[in-house]
Amino acid sequence: MAKIRMKVSATRILIAVIGLAVVAMVTLTTYSQCDYSEMDQLATKVQQLRDQLKEQEYILSRGQKNVPESEKDTVDDENWGPHKLGVLIPFRDRFEELMEFVPYMHKYLSRQQIRHHIFVINQMDSHRFNRASLINIGYIMSRKDCDYIAMHDVDLLPRNNELSYRFDVVKDGPHHLASPELHPNYHYKKFVGGILLMQSQHFELVNGLSNSFWGWGREDDELYMRMEEAKLKISRPVGITTGYESFYHIHDPARRKRDRKRYGSQRTESFKRDPVTGLDTVLYDVRSTQELDIDGAPCTVIHVVLTCDVNITPWCDPPPDPAARPVPKKGR
Repeated sequence: MAKIRMKVSATRILIAVIGLAVVAMVTLTTYSQCDYSEMDQLATKVQQLRDQLKEQEYILSRGQKNVPESEKDTVDDENWGPHKLGVLIPFRDRFEELMEFVPYMHKYLSRQQIRHHIFVINQMDSHRFNRASLINIGYIMSRKDCDYIAMHDVDLLPRNNELSYRFDVVKDGPHHLASPELHPNYHYKKFVGGILLMQSQHFELVNGLSNSFWGWGREDDELYMRMEEAKLKISRPVGITTGYESFYHIHDPARRKRDRKRYGSQRTESFKRDPVTGLDTVLYDVRSTQELDIDGAPCTVIHVVLTCDVNITPWCDPPPDPAARPVPKKGR
């Protein structure tokens, strides 16, 4: 396995900004012979530097307030209990979000004294994105080490420290952390996406998620049907007063456009309970595994290639564009 160590340079930026601000302020107060226009320019520059400093302080402080030094680099403290959480991140082309997510969540979970392992399941093939299959694969890769999982979007970060990832919340059934009352965007009653925690035995009871959802959306709605059919009681956080401000949603819709297209019978089938595919039928090949350290936070990246059964889901790839086909030459 390749081991890559990444260090974010935000601290260096902070130091540079502070230095420039000090120089500018000293120049402003000692250079008495400059005219008022030059002083105004210097004052504007100082204010800009102060604004940059505040921005950098905000970025560095998110999720890191009141964290003891002893917790910051803890990987797996057995004194925290017998249970271990596998954080499963279905992933493709979301590098910036991942760089923020891994250190943030590592510190957040360490603050709650939760043994954890972050798994990033990276889809390498050219098929449309399949979040459900990646979660199934992540579970298979994590189950030897972890006894419960968090199916977690990479662009959703808890900002309220009362949101618990502890095993207690799943001992009686799945726990939907990003509940409709708290998620910034999705508020319908049966919504279970964003962040859902489950015991391993419950995930296997429902046979994981359907592998038939290529593109964006609805795989979590089908999972709701599976949990309801298995008579699993879904719990949600109580006593949280921060409402829709309970999470940071760091998704950029302009840069990260969602694949919402539906081809053939996909739209009709996406509203049905899938009785065929699931955890025991996911088709994939693990090409490589990497252990990463991002700002002191460890994670495992699993690079996978998915296989599409076109007899079941012919919509795993967009249909050929007739306009893109070469025009055959006419015979003389």
